[in-house]
Amino acid sequence: MRALRWPLPMNNLLLYTITVVIWGSTWIAIKFQLGTVAPMVSIAHRSMLAALLIFLYLVLRRRLLPLSRRDHVMVCLQGLCLFSGNYIFIYHATAELASGLVAVVFSTMVILNMVNGAIFLRLPSIRRINALFA
Repeated sequence: MRALRWPLPMNNLLLYTITVVIWGSTWIAIKFQLGTVAPMVSIAHRSMLAALLIFLYLVLRRRLLPLSRRDHVMVCLQGLCLFSGNYIFIYHATAELASGLVAVVFSTMVILNMVNGAIFLRLPSIRRINALFA
């Protein structure tokens, strides 16, 4: 048997499959979690756990980069806007709607992030967006 070498080669199908499995199962967990813990507390727990796991990964891989105070502020704002803020709405929506419908609506975040990046940050992804709908 051949030893695995790190980093493992990543291909689009593998990355897509991992994303589908993780994102596809998270809505089931949210559905069971609702009512047991307040949504804000649950979101805080999830965000802290995710931050801890990412931090440990970066430390173990020796990829932790020093950030300036301004960069820390921007990273925190991005986390609040892209993850914590919209999860508040998602948790409340999951209490009222089927989790599958909420997952489909939430998946539009990727497209909206590209559009907003093109509009507000002048990122060149607008050509890619146009190609999707052409």
